[in-house]
Amino acid sequence: MININPNTNTGSALQQGLNGLQNSTRATVEAANELVSAGTLQRTTSVVTDIVEPIIEINRQQQLFDASAKVVQAADQNIGTLFDALA
Repeated sequence: MININPNTNTGSALQQGLNGLQNSTRATVEAANELVSAGTLQRTTSVVTDIVEPIIEINRQQQLFDASAKVVQAADQNIGTLFDALA
């Protein structure tokens, strides 16, 4: 019998991929908020804020999100293969 326990410390590949998607989404929103804040500050004050770092972070998080999506896709295919083998 296959033991699928979502409460394990290491987690399955599927769970790790989903966690990666959530973390990347959260970090992208934070970077986008920084970018918006920088634009707002530039309009209301004479302080020039750095917009490069949030843009780099958004691009980095997009790559991490894509990688996590591939992990989820691979895990889904493996689960499908296991179900086919058991059928």
